[in-house]
Amino acid sequence: MTPDDRLLAAEWVIGLLSPTESAAVEARCAQDAAFAAEVDWWEARLAPLLAHYREVPPPPHLAERIEALLTLPSVPVRAGRVHWRSLAIGATGGAIAASFAAWLLVPVAVPPPAPPVAVPARPVGLMIAQLAWTEPLKVPAPVAIVEPATGSVRLTRGVDTPAGRDGQLWRIPAGGKPVSLGLLPRGDTRAVRVAQANLPSAGSTLAISIEPRGGSPTGQPTGPVVAAGTIEQW
Repeated sequence: MTPDDRLLAAEWVIGLLSPTESAAVEARCAQDAAFAAEVDWWEARLAPLLAHYREVPPPPHLAERIEALLTLPSVPVRAGRVHWRSLAIGATGGAIAASFAAWLLVPVAVPPPAPPVAVPARPVGLMIAQLAWTEPLKVPAPVAIVEPATGSVRLTRGVDTPAGRDGQLWRIPAGGKPVSLGLLPRGDTRAVRVAQANLPSAGSTLAISIEPRGGSPTGQPTGPVVAAGTIEQW
């Protein structure tokens, strides 16, 4: 079982794959006992968490930090959206993501696979951010998985963007200014390719803003932020 196989199994369980990719995984499970055992391992490990976590909106106590980091003029946004300057990030996203990481460390009873198939070790190096919407929505906020091996950030779901606008992904290092990671793709693809030097690290913040088509013209967020969360190492 290769690291890519293990990552593929995890992505299927979390819901990161497109319908076509999901169908291929399901077909492989029917023919490959070792791969099916890998999928079973991830389901047993992650299903309880994914079924029971709840979202909490970010608290306001870090708004002053964002205000200090950004000196951009205000950009009009639609009513009901939260502007970047009013974004509150940090503690809630970190608490949720920390809970996710803690769940991964809690032993879960997994029936041993039939010999000679052994339960494989989970891949290392992945990071997770449980994003929280900055205003209440009926659908769950995305979970973001940072994959250093592939140089990408994957989201479990897309973000609704108005006509003529694009969603843009940002990382905010501790004590630093936002750095663009790229535009969120449209359609089934939810992976953003990121240069290795720009990959976010554990403890930094991941955020999504709504920008003009083609992305922010200034290199810094100019539109409303719709989701944010803190990245945790698995």
